[in-house]
Amino acid sequence: MVVSKTATIECVNPATKEIIGAVPIMGPEQVEDTVALAWEAFDSWQLTDFSYRARKVMDVRRVIDKISDEIATLISTENGKPLVESYLAELTGPLDTCVWLAENAERSLRDQTVHLSNPLMSTKQSLLTYEPLGVVGIIAPWNYPFAIPMMSVLAAVMCGNTVVLKPSEKSPLIGIKIGEIFKAAGFPDGVVNVITGDRTTGEALTKTKLAKVIFTGSVEGGSKVMAQVAPNLTPITLELGGKDPAIVLPEAPVEWTAQGLVWGAFTNAGQACASIERVYIVKSKNSDKLIESIVNKAKNLKLGPAIDQEVDIGPMIDEVQLSKVERQVNDARRAGANVLCGGRRRDDLGGFFYEPTVLTNVTHDMEIMREETFGPVMPIMVVETEDEAIELANDSDFGLTASVWSSNLARAEAVARDLNVGTVTLNDCLITHAIPQAPWGGLKKSGFGRSHSHFGLLDLVNIKHINLDSCGGPHRLWWHPYGPSRVATARGGLKFLHSGIVGKPMGLLSFLGNMWLRPKKSPDKHST
Repeated sequence: MVVSKTATIECVNPATKEIIGAVPIMGPEQVEDTVALAWEAFDSWQLTDFSYRARKVMDVRRVIDKISDEIATLISTENGKPLVESYLAELTGPLDTCVWLAENAERSLRDQTVHLSNPLMSTKQSLLTYEPLGVVGIIAPWNYPFAIPMMSVLAAVMCGNTVVLKPSEKSPLIGIKIGEIFKAAGFPDGVVNVITGDRTTGEALTKTKLAKVIFTGSVEGGSKVMAQVAPNLTPITLELGGKDPAIVLPEAPVEWTAQGLVWGAFTNAGQACASIERVYIVKSKNSDKLIESIVNKAKNLKLGPAIDQEVDIGPMIDEVQLSKVERQVNDARRAGANVLCGGRRRDDLGGFFYEPTVLTNVTHDMEIMREETFGPVMPIMVVETEDEAIELANDSDFGLTASVWSSNLARAEAVARDLNVGTVTLNDCLITHAIPQAPWGGLKKSGFGRSHSHFGLLDLVNIKHINLDSCGGPHRLWWHPYGPSRVATARGGLKFLHSGIVGKPMGLLSFLGNMWLRPKKSPDKHST
């Protein structure tokens, strides 16, 4: 990213370092105006019914399908990921989300009655309603610049909210394309809005009147956004990345497991919050064979620009990210780690490239085993027992996803239940973000809140409880005035409802015996 004197961001192809476009850095006034437009649109959008919103969401699906080649090419050009990943990792989730929302959102968010078990509440009814919040601010990341914000925007508008989307300054052209898609789908003006800029633009957004903020990015960025929304007490959902472990049990098939681990560590050049960033192999007769297979497969991956359809690994997003990966690997090497393959930047390829790297002889004292790398690096530890693997996997400040690899699914599931993360996949990894039916989110420094699924929809609405009761008849037991009979009624009612076998009959007698006695009004203490 380069900021020019004319307050624009120049967009760079990370595979070639060529400038491919420029967008404005919007200031506080422009951001305020955009948020105001979104609130104005909310007044009418919240009143639309689910069937109308479902039709519009399906219109988005048709637009994406129609221009899918254009979208995939733009993603590969601005983000650098291979075209296969642009189609599968970026388009599959949003398209499936359109269908899932159209078919399930109304069912998830229709009014619900609540059964009241206490007989004292027999005259009452309780109703739960799910109402849109208002304007939702979405600050999106660069690593999956289409899938992550698009799935959040779709869910937000399906719930009746309007949206202001701020894409990453490293992938703004894709964010603009998202806005164009909703316009082409016929969404009313102001329902989906896109603002471009740097971190100052995002900060301006967080300080406006918003009903909700959704932030996906680094721990440092999430902490700053939390501080920015704190004065207004704006609710926030954070997805802040991970240091995702893979545990390989002894019975895991060697070649098949190696193929999965290599993909999980190196897809999108390792720039995924759910990338495999730590591997714990439970020692067995196949441990060395597995590591050898991983190294051979990593060496055979083709590094290069996405325009080459034979390429497996694209570039890092920029020099900042490339330098971070280079530093972590070099620090690990100096601390005693063995570099079995890779371990070098490739400036000769013309972009921000780093070779797929496999490390052994690593320890938890090394930064590369504790801090998010976000690059094509797979550090491996061979451990003695399954319990040791679980303990090391949980020894992390992060808790987004994990994976367990084994031909014994019962054993793998038992391990999965001991892992302190939001999602565990057995014999695969990373793909669950693309599943709209399943919740997405993590623990600890990986953030809080959930997106996707029924739980993600609940994150985007006000859950309102309406309690109904008819007027007239006797006044309620808990109303004034009080008195000895009311105390006896209350005591008896509690014992009847919650005491043991002996206490229940006595409680019922006390309750019924005093229920209809109207308390006598106490004399006025100030009367003469």
